[in-house]
Amino acid sequence: MSDHPPEAGSPQTVLFARIKQYLTRTPFEPFRVVTTSGRAYEVPTADHAVLFAMTRELHIADDSGGLIELHTLHVSSIERLARRGGRNRKAA
Repeated sequence: MSDHPPEAGSPQTVLFARIKQYLTRTPFEPFRVVTTSGRAYEVPTADHAVLFAMTRELHIADDSGGLIELHTLHVSSIERLARRGGRNRKAA
């Protein structure tokens, strides 16, 4: 791990900023994080995820007590989830 923060505009910084936007959006819109391995993790509420600026990690909890820790380098896309009565929309 580098002692220097990522450069502005790097993929890591851009994804971090996009995830932060999703988590702070009002009203909150559920979303799914898809990793470079193809696994997907849903974030149904803002309370299910924490984003750590220093380490560039996203921690996602599920209702059963499970926790996944992801570095933003391993996020390949973010997808909006359907709202009640709505449709899925991919947000890249």
